[in-house]
Amino acid sequence: YPFFGRFRRDDYDNVVKDLMGEPRQDPILIPPVITDSTLPNVATNYQEASSSLQRVSHACSLLLQQRSMIKNASAFAASAAQHMFTVGLPMPDNDPARCFWRKFKMRRETQVNLLFLIRKMCRIYAAATACVQQSRGLVAIRSTAFACAACISDAISRATAEDDPSPFSLHYSGTCEGPTMPFGIQAGSFQVLAKNLPEHVCVNLELRV
Repeated sequence: YPFFGRFRRDDYDNVVKDLMGEPRQDPILIPPVITDSTLPNVATNYQEASSSLQRVSHACSLLLQQRSMIKNASAFAASAAQHMFTVGLPMPDNDPARCFWRKFKMRRETQVNLLFLIRKMCRIYAAATACVQQSRGLVAIRSTAFACAACISDAISRATAEDDPSPFSLHYSGTCEGPTMPFGIQAGSFQVLAKNLPEHVCVNLELRV
């Protein structure tokens, strides 16, 4: 058997290592902090609202980026974003004297930052809820959470900045010069369609009404 020597593997371990290549480095897991003791349950001023949105959006981004290493990462991110919209941020009021977002003076940079963070949280929430198992209950709370985000954004957009009022805010709230009227958002058939969606959390039921 003159060709039998080709089957010999005297240096088998090194041959296997060469075929396998260099080992991959272990991934670095950055722990996202969602349950922070210093995070207020409900924001009492604009600084707390901005800080809460910033910290929760950062934690949700880490969760979604590391979803291959963290079990149920999308569900955790969706729950955190949902909590911010329904509980963490105060709901607006039709009366500007009682509305949290309009009764205090607001700077334009604060107004822009809040709207930017709410938009970021909406995108995170949409991506997170698209990665979990779909159900009628999820559709119910997702529509309610997005409605809360729209109402809060509407109230912030109507606020007149004390330092440099935005032309958009003045035009949107109807306080700019000239014959103009304020704009608004119509719920359409949301109230009728929402009655057929299951919702069992009292807070969410109150927000939907």
